Amino acid sequence: MLQQNNNLSPLKAALYVRLSREDRDKIRKEDDSESIINQQNMLMNYCKENGIEIYNIYNDEDYSGSDRERPAFNRMIKDAESKKFNMVLCKTQSRFARDMELVEKYVNGLFPIWGIRFVGVVDNADSTNKYNRKQRQITSLVDQWYLEDLSENVKATLASKRKQGLWVGAFAPYGYIKDPDNKNHLLVDEEAAEVVRYVFDLYLKGYGITPIARKLNEKGIPNPASYKKAHGQPFQNAHRDCSDIWHTYSISRMLSNMVYLGCTVQGMSENISYKSNKKRKKPKDEWDIVKGTHNPIIDKDTWDKVQRIRDKKPKSCNTGEPNVFAGKVKCLNCGSSMRIYYTHHERYYRCSTHYFASDRCSGTFVSENVLRREVLKQIQQLYNQFIDEEYISKNLNISNGYDDKIETLKSKIRTAQLSIEKLDRRFKNLYIDKIDEVISKDDFLMLSMDCKNHKQALENDIADYQKEIDYLTSQIDNTNNQIEIIKRFKDIKELDSVTVNTLIDYIEVGGNKNHRIINIHWNL
Repeated sequence: MLQQNNNLSPLKAALYVRLSREDRDKIRKEDDSESIINQQNMLMNYCKENGIEIYNIYNDEDYSGSDRERPAFNRMIKDAESKKFNMVLCKTQSRFARDMELVEKYVNGLFPIWGIRFVGVVDNADSTNKYNRKQRQITSLVDQWYLEDLSENVKATLASKRKQGLWVGAFAPYGYIKDPDNKNHLLVDEEAAEVVRYVFDLYLKGYGITPIARKLNEKGIPNPASYKKAHGQPFQNAHRDCSDIWHTYSISRMLSNMVYLGCTVQGMSENISYKSNKKRKKPKDEWDIVKGTHNPIIDKDTWDKVQRIRDKKPKSCNTGEPNVFAGKVKCLNCGSSMRIYYTHHERYYRCSTHYFASDRCSGTFVSENVLRREVLKQIQQLYNQFIDEEYISKNLNISNGYDDKIETLKSKIRTAQLSIEKLDRRFKNLYIDKIDEVISKDDFLMLSMDCKNHKQALENDIADYQKEIDYLTSQIDNTNNQIEIIKRFKDIKELDSVTVNTLIDYIEVGGNKNHRIINIHWNL
């Protein structure tokens, strides 16, 4: 039975459950005790038996315990800081996190400050029990070692498979399916492969990637994501807007993908750390390219001819002029981005959906010169209507107040650094006392652990202080930059990217040549 803590009554709990891909692979069919459903049922029964009110259940599936970007976890932390509950329940501490730093930061650091109790039902982890804190710290350290070892083992295994030419991707490329008898081998999906051949054939006949995309849409041929979805194949679609039509990036990627030549090309990026899903691109000479691993869709002669054309073909008719509205212009009719195109030596923006699939949007277009004039006009109107230079100088120049805060934070950092130096000296003295048998080994371990925890807390404080200093410094810089930009508005004659990005969130364009609609959504 859970021991009640009067400071936390009545208990209102957040239930956190997590299952990573690695955990899923380890679950035997006859033992699904680690499953999400079973974790939830266990915690709900625990609450019922102990009279605990459930605030919410936070569920992260297919996320590692070291991942700091878990959506449900971060949502729970935000709710915890807002004190929407006073207890966090997990099956075990490792379900909460396998990262020692995260456990220390929240379970042993911020949760007590926020008045939140942490309980691991199976491993008896309880943040209100000071006697098992060392055990919890050891557990989190072991969990972290486990993740480090697992990450290295998985990385080594995948690297070995890639070098052998075995397909290790989560999804088969368009035109292929995974061999049901060997998930590391690709088989030709003949229906999709015909589309791949059609694309290569059109390119050889002189069609560019934009006309090819338009032709596929006109014929009603499903794009890769739509095709896989219709055939029950796993897929990942990163482009949600108008995701069921072909775009130029799909065609361009297809024409340069050596997988259609019967090669596996993998290892083009890698995780920065086992604690993060963020990746870095690797140089091409580090890619794992293995020839002849599966049946090709495109023969070598066709492939070589296409690559020669692509190497010689000019990529665009770009005049080299900067696009100050990059990523800002959207079609008022369908919401899709508007792309630049050139005609009679003038640049225009047009609706990409209408261009690739005219039946999906009636479309609109606007010349860049017209757009520039209208934006300049509206910026000047905004200045005259709302901007008071005296008000700006008085109220936006906040650097003096921030400077005082920065000096206070720097003073706190110096104080914390002095305390760390004292702790280091204390630790050395403790070690000497242990050697001289002035204190016992157990006492040394206990006292040194206290030193370590205190030092870690101080180092965390220093990091937080420095982070706040960096933030305040950036605010001062941003404010000063904004003041200078705003003061230029009165006499502005030309647009630049800094001004556009500072003032404008996005621009909607609609109507026609005789009745143009340009709506500016400001960042102010």
